[in-house]
Amino acid sequence: GGTDVAGTLTADAARALGLPPGIPVAAGGGDVAAGAVGIGAVANGDAFLSLGTSAQLFLVTRDYRPRPETLVHAYAHCVPGTWFQMAAMLNGASALGWWSRASGASIETLLAEVETRPAKNVPLFLPYLSGERTPHDDPHIRGTFSGMSGATDRAAMTQGVLDGIAYTFRDAQAALGEAGSTVEAPAVIGGGARSPHLLRTI
Repeated sequence: GGTDVAGTLTADAARALGLPPGIPVAAGGGDVAAGAVGIGAVANGDAFLSLGTSAQLFLVTRDYRPRPETLVHAYAHCVPGTWFQMAAMLNGASALGWWSRASGASIETLLAEVETRPAKNVPLFLPYLSGERTPHDDPHIRGTFSGMSGATDRAAMTQGVLDGIAYTFRDAQAALGEAGSTVEAPAVIGGGARSPHLLRTI
């Protein structure tokens, strides 16, 4: 558990850090679990989406409920006596960052274009720029745009990228559902949470 003492600060480490030796060192938590504590996801049923470089759908559970067949992770939470299930996707808001670099327009500009007018001729975008974990478990899968026409413009492609991120969370929700879990009213953390349009799309 996150509050379990894993050991004590060694004399060498204490000297290097300017601290007294023997200080208890706790197991702590990973980045997403620590984010869960920060956002208050500490009780059974609490959930959130993490929209950073990668993406996670995180659900607090009172017991250990892995589902390796669909790559649902299960770990001890950094809160005592608590667990979590997590769908972990390699491609989160980073897909929008990639599209910004590829299109030569800032993320702010791209989002403004899709927020001010409805996008037409939106292509399907598969966001697997770095392979994928939940639920595909394929490091070699890659992203693609599909269904473009001569009328497809940059705003439509931006909307396609946002849709692709949203569909990733749909896959995550389905994977957790197969593990017997339901996610209701999740909170959101991460850089992608700054875009109301992306949140509405999800």
